Amino acid sequence: MQAMDLRRAGTRGAQHADWLDARFSFAFGDYRDPARMGFGVLRVLNDDRIQPGAGFPMHPHRDMEILMLPLSGAIAHADSLGNSLVVQPDDVLLMSAGAGIRHSQMNALPDAVDHHLQLWLLPRRRGTAPRIEHRRFDPAARRGRWQLIASPDGADGSLCIDQDARVWRAALPPRSVLSFVPEPGRSAYLHVATGHVGLATQAPGPGPAVALEAGDAVAWREAARFELGTAHDGTSELLLFDLPALTDDGLGLSGGR
Repeated sequence: MQAMDLRRAGTRGAQHADWLDARFSFAFGDYRDPARMGFGVLRVLNDDRIQPGAGFPMHPHRDMEILMLPLSGAIAHADSLGNSLVVQPDDVLLMSAGAGIRHSQMNALPDAVDHHLQLWLLPRRRGTAPRIEHRRFDPAARRGRWQLIASPDGADGSLCIDQDARVWRAALPPRSVLSFVPEPGRSAYLHVATGHVGLATQAPGPGPAVALEAGDAVAWREAARFELGTAHDGTSELLLFDLPALTDDGLGLSGGR
Protein backbone atom coordinates (compact mmCIF):
# COMPACT_ATOMS: atom_id res chain seq x y z
CA MET A 1 0.00 0.00 0.00
CA GLN A 2 1.21 3.48 -0.84
CA ALA A 3 1.85 6.03 1.92
CA MET A 4 -1.41 7.70 0.88
CA ASP A 5 -3.89 5.44 -0.92
CA LEU A 6 -6.58 7.45 -2.75
CA ARG A 7 -9.80 5.48 -3.23
CA ARG A 8 -12.39 7.03 -5.55
CA ALA A 9 -16.12 6.55 -5.00
CA GLY A 10 -16.56 4.85 -8.35
CA THR A 11 -14.21 2.01 -7.39
CA ARG A 12 -16.47 0.83 -4.57
CA GLY A 13 -18.62 -2.26 -4.77
CA ALA A 14 -22.34 -1.82 -5.37
CA GLN A 15 -25.68 -3.53 -4.86
CA HIS A 16 -28.82 -2.34 -6.63
CA ALA A 17 -32.41 -3.43 -6.01
CA ASP A 18 -35.80 -1.74 -6.24
CA TRP A 19 -35.60 -1.02 -2.49
CA LEU A 20 -31.83 -0.61 -1.94
CA ASP A 21 -28.94 1.34 -3.44
CA ALA A 22 -25.73 0.44 -1.61
CA ARG A 23 -22.02 1.19 -2.03
CA PHE A 24 -19.35 -0.91 -0.31
CA SER A 25 -15.92 0.53 0.50
CA PHE A 26 -14.73 -2.97 1.46
CA ALA A 27 -15.69 -6.53 0.52
CA PHE A 28 -19.29 -7.19 1.53
CA GLY A 29 -22.05 -9.53 0.38
CA ASP A 30 -21.40 -10.55 -3.23
CA TYR A 31 -18.69 -7.90 -3.64
CA ARG A 32 -15.25 -9.46 -3.33
CA ASP A 33 -11.94 -7.66 -3.85
CA PRO A 34 -8.75 -9.10 -2.29
CA ALA A 35 -7.31 -5.59 -2.10
CA ARG A 36 -10.34 -4.25 -0.23
CA MET A 37 -10.98 -6.78 2.54
CA GLY A 38 -10.86 -4.00 5.12
CA PHE A 39 -8.32 -1.53 6.43
CA GLY A 40 -6.76 -2.68 9.67
CA VAL A 41 -9.52 -3.09 12.24
CA LEU A 42 -11.97 -1.19 9.99
CA ARG A 43 -13.85 -4.00 8.27
CA VAL A 44 -17.00 -2.46 6.70
CA LEU A 45 -18.02 0.99 5.48
CA ASN A 46 -21.34 0.77 3.65
CA ASP A 47 -23.23 3.71 2.18
CA ASP A 48 -26.91 2.62 2.03
CA ARG A 49 -30.05 4.24 0.62
CA ILE A 50 -33.25 2.38 1.55
CA GLN A 51 -36.66 3.11 0.09
CA PRO A 52 -39.73 3.73 2.33
CA GLY A 53 -41.30 0.59 3.75
CA ALA A 54 -38.16 -1.47 3.13
CA GLY A 55 -35.03 -2.56 4.94
CA PHE A 56 -33.20 -5.51 6.42
CA PRO A 57 -35.36 -7.93 8.44
CA MET A 58 -34.11 -9.68 11.57
CA HIS A 59 -30.63 -11.16 11.03
CA PRO A 60 -27.63 -12.11 13.23
CA HIS A 61 -24.24 -10.53 13.98
CA ARG A 62 -21.43 -11.49 16.33
CA ASP A 63 -17.98 -10.27 17.39
CA MET A 64 -18.19 -6.89 15.65
CA GLU A 65 -18.50 -3.26 16.77
CA ILE A 66 -21.18 -1.80 14.47
CA LEU A 67 -22.05 1.90 14.18
CA MET A 68 -25.15 3.16 12.35
CA LEU A 69 -25.02 6.80 11.31
CA PRO A 70 -28.04 8.29 9.45
CA LEU A 71 -27.29 11.15 7.07
CA SER A 72 -30.93 11.76 6.16
CA GLY A 73 -34.21 9.98 6.86
CA ALA A 74 -34.37 7.62 9.83
CA ILE A 75 -33.71 3.99 10.80
CA ALA A 76 -36.15 1.83 12.78
CA HIS A 77 -34.02 -0.55 14.84
CA ALA A 78 -35.23 -3.57 16.82
CA ASP A 79 -33.08 -6.31 18.37
CA SER A 80 -33.06 -9.53 20.37
CA LEU A 81 -32.16 -7.62 23.55
CA GLY A 82 -35.61 -6.04 23.50
CA ASN A 83 -34.66 -2.62 22.14
CA SER A 84 -36.95 -0.83 19.69
CA LEU A 85 -35.90 2.67 18.69
CA VAL A 86 -35.61 5.18 15.86
CA VAL A 87 -32.17 6.46 14.85
CA GLN A 88 -32.25 9.91 13.23
CA PRO A 89 -29.67 12.31 11.76
CA ASP A 90 -27.33 13.55 14.52
CA ASP A 91 -27.86 10.18 16.30
CA VAL A 92 -25.38 7.30 16.29
CA LEU A 93 -26.33 3.74 17.21
CA LEU A 94 -23.67 1.37 18.52
CA MET A 95 -24.37 -2.35 18.33
CA SER A 96 -21.60 -4.23 20.10
CA ALA A 97 -22.53 -7.68 18.81
CA GLY A 98 -20.26 -9.71 21.10
CA ALA A 99 -21.36 -13.34 21.58
CA GLY A 100 -24.33 -12.76 19.27
CA ILE A 101 -27.27 -10.48 18.61
CA ARG A 102 -30.13 -10.34 16.11
CA HIS A 103 -31.56 -7.11 14.80
CA SER A 104 -33.70 -5.56 12.08
CA GLN A 105 -32.94 -2.32 10.29
CA MET A 106 -35.82 -0.68 8.41
CA ASN A 107 -36.61 2.70 6.90
CA ALA A 108 -38.63 4.41 9.64
CA LEU A 109 -40.33 6.94 7.36
CA PRO A 110 -43.23 6.27 4.93
CA ASP A 111 -42.32 8.98 2.42
CA ALA A 112 -38.52 9.55 2.48
CA VAL A 113 -35.39 7.60 1.58
CA ASP A 114 -33.20 6.50 4.49
CA HIS A 115 -29.57 7.38 3.72
CA HIS A 116 -27.10 6.10 6.29
CA LEU A 117 -23.57 4.84 6.78
CA GLN A 118 -22.92 1.46 8.39
CA LEU A 119 -19.48 1.05 9.98
CA TRP A 120 -17.98 -2.18 11.34
CA LEU A 121 -14.80 -2.49 13.40
CA LEU A 122 -13.20 -5.69 14.65
CA PRO A 123 -13.26 -5.92 18.47
CA ARG A 124 -10.31 -6.61 20.71
CA ARG A 125 -12.18 -9.43 22.49
CA ARG A 126 -14.53 -12.14 21.28
CA GLY A 127 -17.62 -13.49 22.95
CA THR A 128 -18.43 -10.50 25.15
CA ALA A 129 -21.98 -9.71 26.27
CA PRO A 130 -23.83 -7.93 23.44
CA ARG A 131 -25.02 -4.38 24.11
CA ILE A 132 -26.71 -1.43 22.43
CA GLU A 133 -25.98 2.27 22.88
CA HIS A 134 -27.92 5.08 21.22
CA ARG A 135 -26.75 8.67 21.51
CA ARG A 136 -27.51 12.07 19.97
CA PHE A 137 -24.58 14.33 19.14
CA ASP A 138 -24.82 18.11 18.97
CA PRO A 139 -24.39 19.13 15.29
CA ALA A 140 -22.96 22.50 16.34
CA ALA A 141 -20.07 20.68 18.06
CA ARG A 142 -18.82 19.28 14.73
CA ARG A 143 -19.27 22.38 12.58
CA GLY A 144 -15.78 23.25 11.42
CA ARG A 145 -14.12 20.82 13.84
CA TRP A 146 -13.72 17.16 14.65
CA GLN A 147 -16.34 15.60 16.94
CA LEU A 148 -15.44 12.31 18.62
CA ILE A 149 -18.33 9.85 18.22
CA ALA A 150 -16.65 6.56 19.23
CA SER A 151 -13.57 5.69 21.27
CA PRO A 152 -12.18 2.91 23.52
CA ASP A 153 -12.83 4.92 26.69
CA GLY A 154 -15.98 6.91 25.91
CA ALA A 155 -14.02 10.18 25.99
CA ASP A 156 -15.87 13.47 25.49
CA GLY A 157 -19.27 11.79 25.54
CA SER A 158 -18.43 9.39 22.69
CA LEU A 159 -19.76 5.86 22.37
CA CYS A 160 -17.45 3.28 23.97
CA ILE A 161 -16.18 0.59 21.58
CA ASP A 162 -14.02 -2.46 22.29
CA GLN A 163 -11.16 -1.39 20.05
CA ASP A 164 -8.17 0.97 20.12
CA ALA A 165 -9.83 3.18 17.52
CA ARG A 166 -11.40 6.61 17.46
CA VAL A 167 -14.08 7.67 15.02
CA TRP A 168 -14.36 11.39 14.32
CA ARG A 169 -17.08 13.27 12.44
CA ALA A 170 -16.91 16.81 11.05
CA ALA A 171 -19.14 19.17 9.08
CA LEU A 172 -16.94 21.52 7.10
CA PRO A 173 -18.74 24.76 6.23
CA PRO A 174 -18.09 26.83 3.09
CA ARG A 175 -14.69 28.46 2.69
CA SER A 176 -13.17 26.88 5.79
CA VAL A 177 -10.14 24.77 6.68
CA LEU A 178 -9.77 21.83 9.07
CA SER A 179 -6.61 19.91 9.95
CA PHE A 180 -5.76 16.71 11.78
CA VAL A 181 -2.49 15.77 13.49
CA PRO A 182 -2.28 12.06 14.36
CA GLU A 183 -0.32 10.51 17.16
CA PRO A 184 2.85 8.63 16.08
CA GLY A 185 2.47 5.01 15.08
CA ARG A 186 -1.16 5.19 13.94
CA SER A 187 -2.96 4.51 10.66
CA ALA A 188 -5.92 6.54 9.41
CA TYR A 189 -8.85 6.34 7.01
CA LEU A 190 -10.72 9.45 5.80
CA HIS A 191 -14.15 9.15 4.12
CA VAL A 192 -16.10 11.99 2.49
CA ALA A 193 -19.75 11.29 3.31
CA THR A 194 -21.28 14.30 1.51
CA GLY A 195 -20.06 17.33 -0.40
CA HIS A 196 -16.54 17.82 -1.69
CA VAL A 197 -13.29 19.03 -0.14
CA GLY A 198 -9.66 19.60 -1.02
CA LEU A 199 -6.92 17.63 0.71
CA ALA A 200 -3.40 18.91 1.41
CA THR A 201 -0.86 16.64 3.08
CA GLN A 202 2.31 18.75 2.80
CA ALA A 203 2.21 22.56 2.93
CA PRO A 204 -0.56 24.06 5.08
CA GLY A 205 -3.00 26.59 3.68
CA PRO A 206 -6.21 26.64 1.65
CA GLY A 207 -4.62 25.48 -1.62
CA PRO A 208 -5.16 21.68 -1.48
CA ALA A 209 -3.56 19.33 -3.97
CA VAL A 210 -6.25 16.61 -4.21
CA ALA A 211 -9.98 17.15 -4.80
CA LEU A 212 -12.26 14.69 -2.97
CA GLU A 213 -15.97 14.19 -3.59
CA ALA A 214 -18.72 12.26 -1.78
CA GLY A 215 -17.76 8.60 -1.51
CA ASP A 216 -14.04 9.23 -2.00
CA ALA A 217 -11.63 8.06 0.69
CA VAL A 218 -7.96 8.24 1.60
CA ALA A 219 -6.13 5.53 3.57
CA TRP A 220 -2.81 6.13 5.31
CA ARG A 221 -0.85 3.08 6.45
CA GLU A 222 1.24 5.54 8.46
CA ALA A 223 -1.00 8.45 9.42
CA ALA A 224 0.33 11.89 8.55
CA ARG A 225 -0.84 15.42 9.24
CA PHE A 226 -3.33 16.66 6.68
CA GLU A 227 -5.54 19.65 6.02
CA LEU A 228 -8.96 19.86 4.40
CA GLY A 229 -10.48 22.93 2.79
CA THR A 230 -13.71 23.91 1.03
CA ALA A 231 -14.30 26.63 -1.53
CA HIS A 232 -17.94 25.96 -2.41
CA ASP A 233 -21.24 26.99 -0.84
CA GLY A 234 -22.35 23.72 0.74
CA THR A 235 -21.30 21.92 3.94
CA SER A 236 -19.29 18.71 3.58
CA GLU A 237 -19.67 15.79 6.00
CA LEU A 238 -16.49 13.88 6.86
CA LEU A 239 -15.61 10.74 8.79
CA LEU A 240 -12.13 9.98 10.08
CA PHE A 241 -10.96 6.70 11.58
CA ASP A 242 -7.87 6.97 13.82
CA LEU A 243 -6.68 3.35 13.91
CA PRO A 244 -3.90 1.16 15.35
CA ALA A 245 -0.77 0.64 13.27
CA LEU A 246 -1.22 -1.96 10.55
CA THR A 247 0.67 -5.24 10.72
CA ASP A 248 2.15 -6.98 7.66
CA ASP A 249 -1.08 -8.94 7.14
CA GLY A 250 -3.06 -5.68 7.00
CA LEU A 251 -4.64 -6.02 10.43
CA GLY A 252 -4.30 -3.50 13.25
CA LEU A 253 -2.17 -4.38 16.25
CA SER A 254 -5.32 -4.36 18.37
CA GLY A 255 -7.26 -6.41 15.86
CA GLY A 256 -7.39 -10.15 15.42
CA ARG A 257 -9.35 -12.90 13.75
